[in-house]
Amino acid sequence: MTEELVNILKRYDEIVAIVLDQKIDEYAELLNQKPEGTDDATYEEYIQRVAKDEADKLTEQFEEEEDDKLGGKSLHQIFDEMTLEQKEEALEYCAIELDREVPKSLIKSMASDEDRDQVRNYCATVLGDSAWTEEELGEDKIFEIEFQKVKAVLKVLIEMGEPCYTQAVLDRFMSYNQTRDFVADTIADYIEAFPEVTVPLLIQIIEDNEDTGLEGPCEDCVIMLTAIGKEYKSEDIYDALRHAFRYMTNKIYAVLCLADYGDPRAASMFKNYINRNQNNIDRELFYEMMSAIQNLGGDISDIHDPFGDFTKKMQQGKTQQPEGKKLRPAGYNGNK
Repeated sequence: MTEELVNILKRYDEIVAIVLDQKIDEYAELLNQKPEGTDDATYEEYIQRVAKDEADKLTEQFEEEEDDKLGGKSLHQIFDEMTLEQKEEALEYCAIELDREVPKSLIKSMASDEDRDQVRNYCATVLGDSAWTEEELGEDKIFEIEFQKVKAVLKVLIEMGEPCYTQAVLDRFMSYNQTRDFVADTIADYIEAFPEVTVPLLIQIIEDNEDTGLEGPCEDCVIMLTAIGKEYKSEDIYDALRHAFRYMTNKIYAVLCLADYGDPRAASMFKNYINRNQNNIDRELFYEMMSAIQNLGGDISDIHDPFGDFTKKMQQGKTQQPEGKKLRPAGYNGNK
C-alpha cells in the first residue's frame, strides 16, 4: 500500500476521533439529566451510543465530500478508483491499524465492486483463516484487533446483501463452547441481517441442542432469534423461544428474550411456571419472571411471592441481567 494512502487513512482516523470526542462532549451534560428510576450504567451506555450514532452520520458525510487534500475527490471516490486487491489491502490495514472502524465508504466500495465473485471469495478466505478465539491466535497478536478483519468482511457481505455464508458462520460459531461478547455481537449483525435465511437455521440450532441445556453460543442464538422476532414476529419464532425457556439451563436468558419479544402469551406461561415451582424457584429467576409478566401486561396480584420482597426489590434496584452476557450487547467499537 502506498505511503500516500496510508497518510490519507491516518488523517481519516484522526478526524473521526475528533468528531466522536466532540459528540461525546456534547452529550456528556445529558448524563446529569438521567430519568428517575433509570439504571446509571444503562443510561450512560445509551448516551454513548447516541453520541456515536451522531458521529457516524457526520463521518459518513465527510467520506462523501470532495476534499482539496485529496485532489478534489472524496474518500469514497479514492476507494472506487482502486483495484479490488488494493481495496482488500486497505480494508485489512484499516481493520488492524486504525483506532476507529473501517470507513463505511470502503465497505461500500468493496461491496459494489464489479468482480462480485472475487469479493465473496475474499470474504470467505478471511472468515476461514482468521482466529475466532484467543487460543487460535499467535501470542504476538491482540485478538480484539485481529478479529476486526472478520467484522469488516461481514459488513461487506451485509452491504452486498449476501447471506451466502450464514450457515458456515453459524457452524463455526457453534463449534466453540464459548466466545467473547464482541465476537457474538459481530456474528449477530450478520445473522440478523438476513432473517428469511437465518430464522430456520437458528430454530434448528435450538431444537438440536435442547438436551444440552442451550448453553454457550446457543444462548447467543436465542438472543439473535429474539432480535429478529421483534421485527418479524411469527408462530415459529415464538414456539422456538418457548422451547428455549423450557430447556435452557439458565432460564433467565429465555425469560428476558420472551419479555423482549413481547408476546403476552408468555405471561401465562411464566405464571404457571412460578405456581408449579414455588418451593424451588431461584430468587433472581422469580424476579425476572415477575417483571416480565408485568411488562407483558399480565396480572401479578394473584402470585404468591415465596421470598416476600418482590415489591421492595423493584423499588430498590429492579432486576438485573445475568452476569457475563447482555441481552443485546452494544458491541465492540473500534480497536482501542
